[in-house]
Amino acid sequence: MNATAPRSAPWHLWVVAILTLLWNGSGAVTIAMAQMGRRLDMDPHEVAYYAQQPRWFVFTTDLATLLPIAAGVALLLRNRSAVWLFALSLVTIVANNAYDVAAGTSLMLVDSGWQAVTLVIVLIALMQVAYAWMTMKRGALI
Repeated sequence: MNATAPRSAPWHLWVVAILTLLWNGSGAVTIAMAQMGRRLDMDPHEVAYYAQQPRWFVFTTDLATLLPIAAGVALLLRNRSAVWLFALSLVTIVANNAYDVAAGTSLMLVDSGWQAVTLVIVLIALMQVAYAWMTMKRGALI
C-alpha cells in the first residue's frame, strides 16, 4: 500500500459537508435578500443598516458567505483547500464585525439578539475551520 495515498473519507465528512452547505447556503440567501431589501421580517432599523453599507462592505460580507459554500464543496471533493476557504471566511467575518462595531454601525450595538447571532456564526465558522484542519491532518483531504 502506498504511504502517500489518501485515507478513505470518514462518514462524518459527508455529514459535515452537507450541513455546511445547508447552513452557509441559507446564510448566503438570507444576507443577499436583506441586502436587496427583500426580507419581509426586517424592521426599519435593519433596512436602513443594509441600505447604508458601503459597496466594499457588501462585497466582503458576500465573500464571507460564499467562501464557506466553496469550502463545503471542497470538503465533498475531499480537497484540502477547504481548510483555507473556511479560514478566509472566518477572518472576513471577524474583520467585518470588528469594522462594523468600530464604526458604530453594527446591529450588535443596538440589540443583544444580534450579539448572540454573531457569536453563533463566529463559533460555527471556527468549528468548520477546526474540523477541516483535523480532517486534513488525518489524511482524509488531498
